[in-house]
Amino acid sequence: MPGSLTLLNGLPKYEVFLEEAKRFPGLDASACYTYLQLLRTGDELLALDEQVLSSYGTRHGRFNLLMMLLKYSDGEATPAGLADKTGVTRATISGLLDGLEKDGLIERRPDPEDRRLIRVHLTAAGQEFLDKIVPGYCRWLSSIVEPLNEKERQQLVMLLEKIRTRLLAVNRRDAERID
Repeated sequence: MPGSLTLLNGLPKYEVFLEEAKRFPGLDASACYTYLQLLRTGDELLALDEQVLSSYGTRHGRFNLLMMLLKYSDGEATPAGLADKTGVTRATISGLLDGLEKDGLIERRPDPEDRRLIRVHLTAAGQEFLDKIVPGYCRWLSSIVEPLNEKERQQLVMLLEKIRTRLLAVNRRDAERID
């Protein structure tokens, strides 16, 4: 697929993994193939997502941050809290907020009770921007999973959650080894 983020378009066929399993005992051909298929699908989804959001004049990080601000009560969000919630650095959040503020989509104001704190507010222009994007973006998202019926969607979500749970366990185990 054009526009993918990595070089996963030319994945080996399953038979290649079966042959390699003969050379390397313990190699799980099915696991290797499944993992690479999942990685390629995620890669293609991210690339398409960037294209769609770009057609609306935004990027993934900016859009997600604006959507996140919808969850907060007005003035509840802080840059540090947004960085923690998104899992990116405070410097990254500051850069995103700078751009959104320059475009008039958010405002940063000192907290009225503790002037050391900065509060992030979605502006009316920010809300209008989201109102313009969200319906079409959600139609696009829905079109991606349209071939799946409700039961299949639930099953896919359950399977992805199992993989995410495993990722957390692997990350924890690897972090403990490093310490």
